[in-house]
Amino acid sequence: MFNDQGKLRHAIVAVIEDGDEILFVERAARDTYPGYWSSVTGGMEPGETQQHAVVRECMEEVGLRVKPVRKLWESVTRRAHFVLHWWECTLDGPRDVTPDPSEVAAFKWLKFREIARIGLMFSDSRHFFSNIYPATRHRE
Repeated sequence: MFNDQGKLRHAIVAVIEDGDEILFVERAARDTYPGYWSSVTGGMEPGETQQHAVVRECMEEVGLRVKPVRKLWESVTRRAHFVLHWWECTLDGPRDVTPDPSEVAAFKWLKFREIARIGLMFSDSRHFFSNIYPATRHRE
């Protein structure tokens, strides 16, 4: 599980909440791992804070203005390519999702209990939403 290519890269995961729903995106055909469903994700640029990366990636991928509320978790991807910084986010503007077609094939807002029904999902995401997120949620 060690990265023999050098230093791990850092990326964010934006868990975007609107009321009792969470935004999920399906990766586009030209993206890595097409067809996988996840929260909005993206690499951090040199010198960029995690919060700024969250705001930037949400705007770039789905056209949403978000407010990073708090960091929920940190993990290393299965193949040790990335350190993922998981952030709870709320909308800071309209809920009008405008996906970037080069990165997002589809999107859906799901209630927490519906997440388990997602078929194709990264193991980190499945672990997060099964074990970490329930312990950090503010509401039922």
